[in-house]
Amino acid sequence: MSYLRHIMALVQKDIIAELRTKEMLNSMLIFALLTMVMFNFAFGSSSAMKAVSSGLLWIAFLFASLLGLNRIFVHEKDENCLDGLMLCPIDRSAIYFSKAISSFIFLSLVEIIALPIFTIFFIQESFLSHLWLLIIILVLSNIGLSVVGTLLSAISINTKARDLMLPILFLPVIVPILVAAVKSTELVLSVSSIDTQQFWIDITVWLRTLAIYDIIFALVGFLTFEYVIEE
Repeated sequence: MSYLRHIMALVQKDIIAELRTKEMLNSMLIFALLTMVMFNFAFGSSSAMKAVSSGLLWIAFLFASLLGLNRIFVHEKDENCLDGLMLCPIDRSAIYFSKAISSFIFLSLVEIIALPIFTIFFIQESFLSHLWLLIIILVLSNIGLSVVGTLLSAISINTKARDLMLPILFLPVIVPILVAAVKSTELVLSVSSIDTQQFWIDITVWLRTLAIYDIIFALVGFLTFEYVIEE
């Protein structure tokens, strides 16, 4: 229970610090919304728009998450708070999970606001009956982005070109989760034109892929974060 209290205390600190400035949330939200507006002008109501809508959604969310993950350790590093956290008598993995949870919360907040805008611009068919599936996809994908991004952000924060290093490390690693997220989202958005039995077979495969990816990289982060942060 003390381990969980340590995590929640660190998450609370991150949320309070972000609410004071709103730098991360504002930049992530503005980027996601501007991306959708530009895509809307580029594709309009063309038939190509329907085919690529799920990809456009995850491009916006992916690069918005990069903006947030780039700053997840910035305040601690610039204000020498990271050394203070390292001196605290807590398990190093608690820092990792707290940062991952904070990243998950911030990304989810951005998606809650951006998803209705995306629906207005790009979606012509109703998917409300399977909205719960889309929520599961978003949750599983956000977990994967957060656990991977937090670990790689801790690696890149100690480099001189940290703003450049994180995308270089992050983008190749998350290819499996990005493919699974795009494919499963595409299935949900076009559910009315897919055979029901085939739909459930395909969606189960992609959801299982997301879940396995999350578990593997959460364990990798848990086992390696102490060595990463001390270096």
